[in-house]
Amino acid sequence: MNRGNSGGNCLPKFFKVYLPDESGDDLELPISFNSFLPKSLPKNVIVRSIYGNIWKMALKKCCGHVERFTMVNGWKKIVKNEDLKGGEFLEFEFDGSWCFNFCIYGRATFKKLRSSVHYLDNHMNPFFTVNQHRQIKYNLLRIPTKVITKSGLHFPEFINLIDPLEKMFGKLKRKVEGQTIKGFRSIIRRNNVKLTDKVICELVKEMDGLVREIKVHVIRG
Repeated sequence: MNRGNSGGNCLPKFFKVYLPDESGDDLELPISFNSFLPKSLPKNVIVRSIYGNIWKMALKKCCGHVERFTMVNGWKKIVKNEDLKGGEFLEFEFDGSWCFNFCIYGRATFKKLRSSVHYLDNHMNPFFTVNQHRQIKYNLLRIPTKVITKSGLHFPEFINLIDPLEKMFGKLKRKVEGQTIKGFRSIIRRNNVKLTDKVICELVKEMDGLVREIKVHVIRG
């Protein structure tokens, strides 16, 4: 376990090797990680993968001679969803509050990544990658002309942005002006997106080309 350095942000991390025979439905945190947990412990924490998947687990204190903390009820689901086979090297980066960013490395310690289309809920939907420098500066999400033209898209006056935290905080309704959407910076902020992360916007297209929703996928870099 150490204080990871990513993009200038020092956040505590711990590492584990996934061993199927020793894995249950709980995930025990290293004792050395105790000092990085907040004094006021959250009842629940979020585990968020670099693919944008999110799982909710309870955080419990285990009584004994040595103080231990465990994330319970949900680890088996994560193993299944992420298709862990055994021997993978796992990295957990804690945001200091209630979220663990979760990254998988193969046996050769290369980070497991997929092509952009694999992150989509529906691979038939048009999509594009966000230029973070431009979007954050102007607080606008600009939908590329070639994406609109190629897929024959058109938009209503207001559109819903659905991000990885939508189940917790709800959808964000934003005004559409031409091919730009105002107020995109709030998505970046509430998902704690770093410049090393990749943001993909999936345009949920209806039969006539109308787009009422945009799904935002955050892939941790």
